[in-house]
Amino acid sequence: MSTRKSTICLLLFVWLIGFLSALPNISRAMSQLSDTISTSWPSYPSNHTIILKVHDHIPPGSQIVITPETTDFSVLAGFDYRAFDLASSSSKLGPYTDRDLGATSTAMEDGVAIAVSGAGTSTLNQITITLNSSTGINSNEFIRLEIGANALYGTTSLDQILNATTTGSQLIKIEILDSNGQLIDQGEAVIVMVNPVLMTNSQAKVRSNGQPNGVLQYGTTQTLMSLTTNYYADCRYSMASGTLYADMANDFAFTGVYYHSVIISGLVDGQFYTYYIRCRDTYNVDDTTDYIIQFEISGSEGDGGDESGDPGSGGSGGGSGGGLGSDIGPGLGDYLPFPPEPGLPGVVLTGWAFPDSEVTILKDGIEQGKALTNSQAEFGAFLEELNQGIYTFSLWGADPAARKSSTYSTTFWIDQGTQTTVSDIILSPSIALANTEFNSGETIEVFGYSVPGEIVGAWLYAKGETNLNEENAEIKEVVVRSDGKWNIYFNTTGMNNGQYQVKAKTKIELRGESGFSQALNLAIGNAVEQEICSGADLNGDGLVNLTDFSILLYYWGTDDDCADQNDDGTVDLTDFSIMMFYWTG
Repeated sequence: MSTRKSTICLLLFVWLIGFLSALPNISRAMSQLSDTISTSWPSYPSNHTIILKVHDHIPPGSQIVITPETTDFSVLAGFDYRAFDLASSSSKLGPYTDRDLGATSTAMEDGVAIAVSGAGTSTLNQITITLNSSTGINSNEFIRLEIGANALYGTTSLDQILNATTTGSQLIKIEILDSNGQLIDQGEAVIVMVNPVLMTNSQAKVRSNGQPNGVLQYGTTQTLMSLTTNYYADCRYSMASGTLYADMANDFAFTGVYYHSVIISGLVDGQFYTYYIRCRDTYNVDDTTDYIIQFEISGSEGDGGDESGDPGSGGSGGGSGGGLGSDIGPGLGDYLPFPPEPGLPGVVLTGWAFPDSEVTILKDGIEQGKALTNSQAEFGAFLEELNQGIYTFSLWGADPAARKSSTYSTTFWIDQGTQTTVSDIILSPSIALANTEFNSGETIEVFGYSVPGEIVGAWLYAKGETNLNEENAEIKEVVVRSDGKWNIYFNTTGMNNGQYQVKAKTKIELRGESGFSQALNLAIGNAVEQEICSGADLNGDGLVNLTDFSILLYYWGTDDDCADQNDDGTVDLTDFSIMMFYWTG
């Protein structure tokens, strides 16, 4: 089926623009043109990722010319080829093959020329990339051009393009010319400049879950002081109220994310302590009020602490921190604690799943515990000191309707006594169908849960497709609602009768994207075909355990119908992840 992709973004809108098909020397215009920017604020530095598909062969020595519609974009002095990456691929999703770039075009390097006007912060007029004299770009290839700090191949630079100075849409013109200056392809992409979205009362920055509090046990000489924020922040503290963040001399030892902690030493029995805390967010906005943590060290032996005699109130695992425990310990109930200190031996796992739900964590196929997510679907967990060796950690989330994400798995070596951090884990969305059998013209409703405010894309394609890409799938995207729910609708009008599958993935701007969810079967004009060895129960005993895993390994690398759970023709890590999804032990 032909691809028709609808993209919805909060601060960035990218449209596929039709081209000047009437021009006599353009046989087939470029398609799937987009310019994705990292930040859409006016006058703010931003990375650009331009992707387009060319249908005709681009000969060596041809030029790719990029021209902003207005002169509102600018660059700093020294902006040159080092801030560019140019690559090509037969698929939009890659892998891409990078080309070597330089200041001028040679037999081996593509040359990058930047036309500017003015001094210092110069107006950007045009960018011209001249392909080397040896290698062109094949027909039906995708071209990816990365401009800014995201250009990491070869010689790199932190220079970026400064956005237009005013809000509104901006047209970016792309032309491809042959070595004689004759037009081969032409297109336009639209990007939009918008002002920053200010926080409202319902989106206020919150500091909470301060620890310790109350009376700590007699003889306590040091304790872990911590708090959580609902935003990325760097936090500091002072013993004096009203101290500006910039004037605070004491940094939290573990900070920069949502959980902040530091060990306070030199405590004296019978003393009362007050600490005033302020944080700075990722936009360099400082708190203007103090967050206060107060506690007392008991003056009498045997007094203080909780009923268990444990000083403080560690492992809360609750509050607005959403499963981020404030001390080492068992956490709340069965929930794993969040790490209080960098360097403590163990493994840190952080990422996103579903709002106000549980994430199950396994080590080498054995469940270690669960982590709680907060209202923004963020989770954090800590597995305490492990022996040196190779481990496989697997995670899945369960949404409020008990539907699971796909299993995320990672394998790595752990040195004795070290801390390993795996961050930015994005679990796949949960997915469900309102119905599985349709007549032509009926609407397919796909729904589930994911990360509030982020993008979920659903892919609908013919069952048995082994080379899934944007050419043979229909893709629709939507922004996840504040409660974590998402719905996507496909119209079946004009679709052939047959067996189909649908699956989804989550994208988080500047963080990455999840793997695909499980694929759901549906049919148009037919009954849904029954699956062979469904649910990874390869021996049919009603359990998914080591017996099924042994069968999977036996058929590893083959196309066995039973072990090939995703029907892609090969038994591989994807099928292993599916088995982990259904694992019963």
